[in-house]
Amino acid sequence: MRRITPCLAIGALLAASLTGPLAATASQPSTKARQRPANPPELKRLEAKAEEVRESFLRDTTNLIKSFEDVGQYDRAKLLLEALQKLDPQNDVVKTKLTDLSDRILDASEFEVNLDLGKSWQPIGAVEKGKPLRIRVSGDYKLVANIEASPDGAPSANPAEDLIPHVPFGAVMGVIAAADAAERQSTDKQPRPFTVGSQYEKPADRDGVLFLKVNVPPGAKCTGRLTALVSGAMKP
Repeated sequence: MRRITPCLAIGALLAASLTGPLAATASQPSTKARQRPANPPELKRLEAKAEEVRESFLRDTTNLIKSFEDVGQYDRAKLLLEALQKLDPQNDVVKTKLTDLSDRILDASEFEVNLDLGKSWQPIGAVEKGKPLRIRVSGDYKLVANIEASPDGAPSANPAEDLIPHVPFGAVMGVIAAADAAERQSTDKQPRPFTVGSQYEKPADRDGVLFLKVNVPPGAKCTGRLTALVSGAMKP
């Protein structure tokens, strides 16, 4: 944040140059003071100066964004773009650039994981609340279930390892949980698994470790290969 302070200061200067006269008037005592009549030449000079400051801010910030991109500092470039977007929320060029830069940030952190089919939850990496998380899964597999069941249904000794009812059968699913097993067991409110499927992209809803698993019954035999490309997680 320290590196972008000068740019934001220029933006503040721009705002001050536009609102300064109003702020000065508001700070004066509410006596019978008369507002000085506007001087057209002076007003025109101030408006030209305000436009000059705005253009200078946009030019300097754009150059700085490009410099950060060139050295691979995409997060800092994104912070500057977000500052520009606050000044001009309807700027489609800035919106498009932000989307492109977010994709580049995810691409730069992407790593590959082979999923353990039919196994328990597989730790993938640490994630941070609010930071983008993208998971892309490819491949296919075959499932053969060899489960003893009674008229009451299949055994369910460990619900955490059984089928998750709100996730499609056989789909890849994820959960963000505490890194420490003891901490996970002591937590009253367990995190809710979510469907990943072939693609998932959302900011993480909490700090923790991302786990992935295929939603199949315990004891199921799976043959094949599923590969996950994960971005936004810290590879262990």
